[in-house]
Amino acid sequence: MTQDHIHPLRSLRSVMVQKRRALAESLQSSGPGKKTATLRKKLIKLQKEIEVIDDAIADEQMLSPSLREQVAKEREEADSVGKVSEYVSTTAESMKRINVRLAELSEHLNEATDAADPKT
Repeated sequence: MTQDHIHPLRSLRSVMVQKRRALAESLQSSGPGKKTATLRKKLIKLQKEIEVIDDAIADEQMLSPSLREQVAKEREEADSVGKVSEYVSTTAESMKRINVRLAELSEHLNEATDAADPKT
């Protein structure tokens, strides 16, 4: 599974290394001037991008499959917690409506028993 994530990174890295080599060759053949400074800046930027890709590859290699599964499981649990909290809030709303209706019915029942009870 790790190879699925690393393969595109390695492909990108190889393309960037080829560009870096071509840029370094053109930098060596060019004389001093603005063009040389621009090429040097491009070369430095490209090298930094290659280093970022190298770090990403190293991170992917260090990330074990069990850790990937654990992260996926935590994401699923977070989703299920969201669903549970949504269910709880709907249930709480339903319970409030039921309590209001019970209070209304209780009030009607008390009125009916008061009307039927001649002692009051």
